[in-house]
Amino acid sequence: MSTPQLPIITNGTVGTVKRDLSWLSHHLVITAVIVITLFLGVWGMQNLVEKHDEKNAIRAHEELAVVVDQVKRLETKQAADDAAAQQREAQYNTTIQTLIASINARDKVLDDQLKKNATLTAQQAAARLSDQYKTSPGEITAAGDNVIADLPTARQFVSTFDSLNTCKADLKDTQGQLTAEQGKNVDLKTQVSDRDKTIAGKDTELTKQKAADDADKKVAVDKEKKKHKWYAVGGILLVEGIKFYFTGKP
Repeated sequence: MSTPQLPIITNGTVGTVKRDLSWLSHHLVITAVIVITLFLGVWGMQNLVEKHDEKNAIRAHEELAVVVDQVKRLETKQAADDAAAQQREAQYNTTIQTLIASINARDKVLDDQLKKNATLTAQQAAARLSDQYKTSPGEITAAGDNVIADLPTARQFVSTFDSLNTCKADLKDTQGQLTAEQGKNVDLKTQVSDRDKTIAGKDTELTKQKAADDADKKVAVDKEKKKHKWYAVGGILLVEGIKFYFTGKP
């Protein structure tokens, strides 16, 4: 049985192996440096982005604080204006009720007087007209069932009736105008109420939007953290692999 021949190792072979190992170790080190440099670059860039985001967040919070302060001031002013408006409205209502009571009282007096006027004699009618127009004796007289007035007094009668017709027409138009103004007031209150509800809805919408944005931001941050964790794990494994390769120990 023949004995197997061992390979002959010469000085040239040893030198070649050493050069290969040196080349391999050199490139492994370079590769490790490149990987670590890339990792540090990514980490540094991420830190810059985070600092930039933090500055933007601080600025956004400062701007939000200004807006919140402005809104609070507006709410305070609106509350004061609403309180003053309610007080004025109460005064207006009191004035309106007083005017209505005065109108009703005058209308009752007028109704009673019209009933009395329907039974006046000529003498009584003449006496009442003289008192109303402040005439001198003889300017308004009674003759039987007739009441006679001189021309100046008769002209006053005509002017009175003309003025009365105009006043009645103006009163009717004023009542129509009042009805229209009341309708506008009701519409205005409805618009204000609707806008208040819209503002409240917008506030709720902004709150929900902020909560959604915060949730999205948290998800993005978690993803970045997970990515950095794997970068770190990869770097550690690479370093440990190089260490194990050269030392044979983990």
